[in-house]
Amino acid sequence: MARASAGRRASWVMMFCAAAASVLIVAGAAHAQWLGRLIYQENSLYHRIFVYRYGSVVTLQFGTRHPMLVQSQVDLDNMRRHVQEYSALVFSGLLYQPEPKRMLLLGLGGGVIPREMRHYFPELQIDVVEIDPAIPPVAERFFGFRTDDKLSVHISDGRMFIRKQLRSDPVPKYDLVVLDAYNSDYIPFHLMTREFLEQVKGILADDGVIVANVLYNSRLCDAELRTFLAVFGRCQVFMGAYSTNAMLVAPGASAPTLTAKEAGLRAMALQRKHGFAFDLTTVAMRLRPNTLPDPRAIVLTDDQAPVNWLRSQETSRMPEP
Repeated sequence: MARASAGRRASWVMMFCAAAASVLIVAGAAHAQWLGRLIYQENSLYHRIFVYRYGSVVTLQFGTRHPMLVQSQVDLDNMRRHVQEYSALVFSGLLYQPEPKRMLLLGLGGGVIPREMRHYFPELQIDVVEIDPAIPPVAERFFGFRTDDKLSVHISDGRMFIRKQLRSDPVPKYDLVVLDAYNSDYIPFHLMTREFLEQVKGILADDGVIVANVLYNSRLCDAELRTFLAVFGRCQVFMGAYSTNAMLVAPGASAPTLTAKEAGLRAMALQRKHGFAFDLTTVAMRLRPNTLPDPRAIVLTDDQAPVNWLRSQETSRMPEP
């Protein structure tokens, strides 16, 4: 009797595995249809790099074939178009510092953010820090990214680069700092801690602003927000409407804290001046000026940053309409 039961169990296991395999095949086909044709792949020191093309849209992924984990996308037929919501949300920093002269970006990806900032602010000096030397050639070959005399890429760990800047005499000050360094899953933990943000604070101009691209669908976002508040004293949040991206925006000492009305008025003035291909007033509408972290949230430190556990804990935080 036991042997017969074991046989039936084996039969059910085989049927389950066959069903699971068929689901994987269907999911893989759907994924390929969504992202298009794989046109390039490479195993670098830091990532498994995948580049897909579907029509005129090119997609960059790191280390995963999950269709929702996309690092960068461009529309080669319309380079001004922001295919992903987060890259337009980064421009929220301009509402606090409308005339940046020097910008630092951690994380290149496909190069959408520095390329677009360079387009709208031709005199802006931009330093991009990218840890993986394989990424800049991919961004140039497939995503239309170019360096020039005002846009430089530095191959370095972001924290090490900032530490080096702090040893300079004088210390360079940035009007706009964008933190967008991701691996295949999330931000490396050493670029999220209080100690790191203290270093970032040291290179920020008094009237400058820091913009950090995070994901709001877990308790890690609350910990990140609490850490920003611990270091900068102020931090406002712009919540994505069509994605789980949010921007944590920390103004410098003399930069403003904005109400929703002030953000809207500043956005309208900047839109008229620069003629952004996207609507900056829509970005301003995503400001949630009084967002606070969950009371249980901890400050992330070099000694205590349980990033993986916090990411596994769901939050009830949702974007407001």
